[in-house]
Amino acid sequence: MAISKGLIEPLCPFCSQRLPRPRQIEPKRLGDFDFGVCECGAVFAHDVTGHNLGAAMVEALGFACDDDWDLAWSLMPGEDYQDALIEGYDFERHAVFPKGYDAEGKRIRGALSFIRLKDDLQELKNSGVRAKFASGTHTEALQSSLDPGRGSIRGKNKRFSKREVSRLVKKADVESLARMALEDKLVLRKIQRLLYSADLESRWQAVLVLGQVAAAISHHDPATVGDLLRRLLYSANDSAAANWGAIETVGEIIRNQPSLYGSFVRHILGLVGDAPSRPAILWAIGRIGECHPKIVRTNSFFVLFDLLDSKDPSVRGHAAWALGKIGAREARNVISKMMDDKEEFSLFDGKELKYTTVGETAREALTLMNKKDEISMKETSEQVGQGLKKEPPEILEARRGYQEAEILKNRGQSLDALSKFEEVLAVFDSAGYDVEVANICEKMGDLHVMRGNMKAALAPYQRTLAICEKKNDPISTVIMLEKVIDIYRHLEEYSKTLPYYFRALELVENLSDVKRSALFLAGIADVYEREGKMAEALDAYKLAERLFRGMGARERADILKEGIAILEERLRAESQAT
Repeated sequence: MAISKGLIEPLCPFCSQRLPRPRQIEPKRLGDFDFGVCECGAVFAHDVTGHNLGAAMVEALGFACDDDWDLAWSLMPGEDYQDALIEGYDFERHAVFPKGYDAEGKRIRGALSFIRLKDDLQELKNSGVRAKFASGTHTEALQSSLDPGRGSIRGKNKRFSKREVSRLVKKADVESLARMALEDKLVLRKIQRLLYSADLESRWQAVLVLGQVAAAISHHDPATVGDLLRRLLYSANDSAAANWGAIETVGEIIRNQPSLYGSFVRHILGLVGDAPSRPAILWAIGRIGECHPKIVRTNSFFVLFDLLDSKDPSVRGHAAWALGKIGAREARNVISKMMDDKEEFSLFDGKELKYTTVGETAREALTLMNKKDEISMKETSEQVGQGLKKEPPEILEARRGYQEAEILKNRGQSLDALSKFEEVLAVFDSAGYDVEVANICEKMGDLHVMRGNMKAALAPYQRTLAICEKKNDPISTVIMLEKVIDIYRHLEEYSKTLPYYFRALELVENLSDVKRSALFLAGIADVYEREGKMAEALDAYKLAERLFRGMGARERADILKEGIAILEERLRAESQAT
């Protein structure tokens, strides 16, 4: 319906109902967009400039999925959702100018990008989307931040020289650079160019400073920071692009602004299949995990454990360093076996670039894990002392006993450590402290394995496994399943491994861990072959071979292929004989 000459009401392209005015939605997303929701369930993003239509469409898709980005990236246009675009939208008049100009000849650049999910997906997500829209706020005078001379700092259109930016980066003057970046959007690009400096120390300084400056301006100018993140991730994904420092800088932005950009951790982990990028990925995850371990642990960081046995010393060393920073105690046993690794690699620890060995890094990682354990225990004791968490005296005494057992274990006094662990286990068990019971049982199992007493390790491992399942901790569950499988294989009780293999396979498929899926399938096939179930073994071997080949593990795939050919020949011979 026309409301004035040359402009019309903003109507939904899917149901023709009048649209509400778009609103600011918290938390802020990557782009500086406002959002709206139609009565029919369609959502839209408002791009005031009309120059970021692709980004607006992506943001609208994410909003439609209630920020479930795993779902959003899996949807197919046309099949799972419809999209549409309305150009010539003016926010202040909440009207559409089809010709792109108002009566005074002023250009109307705004655009609305629409996404409408299929009905079954809407039923799943639309209530959350509507709740966010209802809690949103109206944006006032959007245009004032874009037009020169209307009180906006951006209206000054000031430019800063490369030399000035470089000088401040060298001084690490983040405050001045952040102020400049709000006046001149090119400042971030000028810092980014320093990532390609011939001097390695200058490169690392640029990584740290760019991460801090971007985080500092993210609340004031989220669109510019969003564009920077997209460019960095694009270059990291593009093998033809010059991408040194891209992954590291994304990590630094997340480290300094986790509330806004924590969801990008999964994008960094998604690059782990690119072998040359692995040291950068590990460095970025280690830096994030040092300050925000929970953010890393809520993603599939499980894939990093496999990098501890990489042939590349830089990857092995960075993996030990990163897992130490995260405090990934699950990797402690593997890292402890790396302490005699004499191969060298270069490591930037956040302060200086140095050459070190894999073994030295492994020792430092274990020391850091032990310190984190001590800090955790100390914090718990302090909380008790402050009355924030009251625990009975026997529990406090058991915690002290646990620390004593850890010291004995680290000194190599395994029998004394086992005795002390058994003593405190009884206390935590009777009090119903499941997490402490699980940790102690795993440590007892590890000590039994170290002493060569495999049967004795089985019971404590299985108890830890049961608690991990109960607590719905898939990563710890898989680790314990692997330990139980190893025990049964060592005891040559292969048939008992199958239920554990199948449960582990189910979990790693949910974690999108292709390598472990292939390994578990190969293990299942091996058990089937031992049991004489050749057809089942062949199917599992073939699937494992395809997975290995698909992830680029040619050597393992070729070994499986040769075995498959031998097995097929054996089956043919048996068939002919009968």
